[in-house]
Amino acid sequence: MPISFAFDGDDVIWTQQFISSTVYLDTYAIREISESTELTTRFAEAIKRKNGTWLLAPLSMGEFALFEDSRHCALAETLLAKVVPHIYLFETKPLSEEGDGGLSKRSLPRPATRALDWFSRRFCQVSSLPNVFQGMFQLVHERREEMVESLDGAALPIKATFERCRQFESYRANAKAARPGDGRSRQYVIAGELSRDFVLDLNATITRNEALDFMHAVDAVDYCDLVLLDKAWERRVNGLRKRIAEAGIDMPIARCFSKRNNGIEGFLDAIERWPEASVSA
Repeated sequence: MPISFAFDGDDVIWTQQFISSTVYLDTYAIREISESTELTTRFAEAIKRKNGTWLLAPLSMGEFALFEDSRHCALAETLLAKVVPHIYLFETKPLSEEGDGGLSKRSLPRPATRALDWFSRRFCQVSSLPNVFQGMFQLVHERREEMVESLDGAALPIKATFERCRQFESYRANAKAARPGDGRSRQYVIAGELSRDFVLDLNATITRNEALDFMHAVDAVDYCDLVLLDKAWERRVNGLRKRIAEAGIDMPIARCFSKRNNGIEGFLDAIERWPEASVSA
């Protein structure tokens, strides 16, 4: 199974496997699916039937601190419980200039070691995998102020970097001239392409939420098979896919969906039809 905990003497050992189909939901997508009993059941059953993996970051869970209504956390809790153990907890790592194997090889997500060690200690107390993660979203809600500070700490430096660097004409010129396959690592290609809107348009607003979405999108598009983002990021990912095709290079990236054009249905259908759905990716 993708995630598990087991006793080894007095210790608890955690293991994770990143098994296709690998999927990612941004914060809006978690809300959209979790607020429907039908969609929650369908998503969970599809992941389990295909032995797939939901890529989940503690940072994504932390974004639920931005919602005042605790109901959103309760519904997300139900969704998570239905999918466990088919999850993979990861943390964002600094962009790599070298990459792990060129443009054609997807990077592997870095395990969220601190979180997994914490869950291991919790497993010692509850001795039940489903119960290990029970109450996690509620805990985020209870520690809203602390979590918002963490979100600011992650997002505001990215926002500041974009706003500073795009003031330089040479930086904008390099960004405009960049192409997939120009010698940059896989992660730098993805990050550069997904940030073009922010870099080339000096009037583009960069909010904290957009900085967080950027972090999520770069990881999800690099690591996963199927992702559900909002429509602006779907447009950017499709733009990247088009530029990869025009460059004639082998660089697989996630197939992206949004709420637009019945995209949630398309996303769930793609999980259910995996691996046939990968052919059209």
